[in-house]
Amino acid sequence: MIHSIHSLPEVQRLEKLAVRSTTPCGPAGHMVWRRWGSGPPIVFLHGGSGSWTHWIRNIEALAASYTLWIADLPGCGDSDLPPGAVDADGIYETVVAGIEQQFHGSPVDLAGFSFGSMVSGFVAAHAPHLIKRLLLVAPPALGLRRASLGLKSLSVPMPPEQRELAIRHNLQRMMLHDPAAVDDLAVALHDDNFARDRLRKRRISRGLVMTELQTRWRCPVYVMCGREDPLAKIDLHLLPEALKHCDLRDLLLVDHTGHWVQYEQPVVFLNAVKQFLTGP
Repeated sequence: MIHSIHSLPEVQRLEKLAVRSTTPCGPAGHMVWRRWGSGPPIVFLHGGSGSWTHWIRNIEALAASYTLWIADLPGCGDSDLPPGAVDADGIYETVVAGIEQQFHGSPVDLAGFSFGSMVSGFVAAHAPHLIKRLLLVAPPALGLRRASLGLKSLSVPMPPEQRELAIRHNLQRMMLHDPAAVDDLAVALHDDNFARDRLRKRRISRGLVMTELQTRWRCPVYVMCGREDPLAKIDLHLLPEALKHCDLRDLLLVDHTGHWVQYEQPVVFLNAVKQFLTGP
């Protein structure tokens, strides 16, 4: 049985604690932000077919030391879709404007996961004055070969039991390495996020755009990737070479972990973020 995320205590608790705000998204829409904690600010951008809930297992621990600004990217979650936008290159300007408005032009640390890493790459390339440090989790578009995924379509109607099996299959094939990590919470989050994703035609991540974008980054860069990430593991040994055009300060490869690093290994993720943000 797939639970509604609104019935989940983890989601209910964090929603009650969040301070919600919006910035413009297109001529009449809004980009939704949630804020938790106190301390130095960090902006978090989720992955494809995601929302703020991609960081659900990290929020409370990080909020004890930092102020977390977690956006729903345009076209995802609660945020509107700008007219004509279909990929990262169509939404990054909205994100830049949102960061500019929320922080009044002051630079902040920016963390992105997967598709959110690519959006972060566009932001850091086109508005380098806004980014203090860049944290990339499972970044795509670096020319690394991906394993065959064999995902099941979730776009066609199916009985609830069949949909749950399809979601669990897809999470295991693409997002999470340990079968135990494919829990009821992960299933509920993925089901809700996919249903609200209006950017499903994403294609840039399969190219090399991050290779070019990094030549324009002007900040320290920190990267984290699971060793069993099917989107990178074939060529994982080439990752340092693929990031040679940026100021790469640290690269952490997390053992026995898939694509969704921060969900599967929240303690490792917490410690790594703290190390990155206190390092040189």
